[in-house]
Amino acid sequence: MAAKDTISVTLDHELVEYAKSQAGSLSAYVNEALAAKVREDRRRRAILQAHRDRAHTGADHALVDRRMAHVAQQLAALTGEATQ
Repeated sequence: MAAKDTISVTLDHELVEYAKSQAGSLSAYVNEALAAKVREDRRRRAILQAHRDRAHTGADHALVDRRMAHVAQQLAALTGEATQ
């Protein structure tokens, strides 16, 4: 059995009444709701990371480097620095 912490929270009355009507234990209901939220957050983060990984893998890094060098040259010209 997992260790549990006792905490104090403030909840809207309507939410408490609904949760009490749905489960035998308010604590169990809140625990399950929080666990569902954590699972959803982790799922969304995993999807976002997969999109980032796919974008990074498919990126034309040489093109990015050329464009960044071009921007650096333009910035140097604006600030009066010599380009190398």
